[in-house]
Amino acid sequence: MANDYLNKINKKETNKILVSLRLFALKNNVPIITLEGMNFLNQIIKINNVKNILEIGTAIGYSSINMALNSNVNIVTIERDEEMYKLAQKNINENSLQSQISVVYEDALKTNELQLGEFDLIFIDAAKAQSINFFNKFKSILTKKGIIITDNLLFHGLIDTEVKSRDLKQLLRKIDNFNKFVVEQDDFDTYIYEIGDGMSLSIKKV
Repeated sequence: MANDYLNKINKKETNKILVSLRLFALKNNVPIITLEGMNFLNQIIKINNVKNILEIGTAIGYSSINMALNSNVNIVTIERDEEMYKLAQKNINENSLQSQISVVYEDALKTNELQLGEFDLIFIDAAKAQSINFFNKFKSILTKKGIIITDNLLFHGLIDTEVKSRDLKQLLRKIDNFNKFVVEQDDFDTYIYEIGDGMSLSIKKV
């Protein structure tokens, strides 16, 4: 299998901070971005010389900490769960990254986006059922040729399968709706990649 081969030859995550955070997430069932997805995100940041990032969905702070350690970026990350917010803030402070990462404790859909500033990249990794609303709300604060990346668009390979659970079926329908929505946005060039758990890359047209 190609994935098995690539897993063998690609560099592994060796940074002790990041390895510890990933193990914590795995042990405590906290959903975080896949390693493949994280590497893709970091490459996009470097290729496009991204400086200012807005992240929707902080969780334990793994992805924002990873981005901050890998590039000279400033990150605003929004989290609505109090426990996750406190844990992310603790992880950021313990690693002396508070000058690069600001955590906002709020429901992203209730945030006044105009007060946040402008961003070169927006990373959406929050409630999957709200992805269209997140995209529409925050696209106005992208810089020229800004990028929106959305994660979890294949939902563990279940997106095009039959499932029995009604709740899961509704969630998959909403993810499918977003996938169809995002590739049809006239003001963005978008492609969905089979990377990690499925990621869309949307580049704002000039």
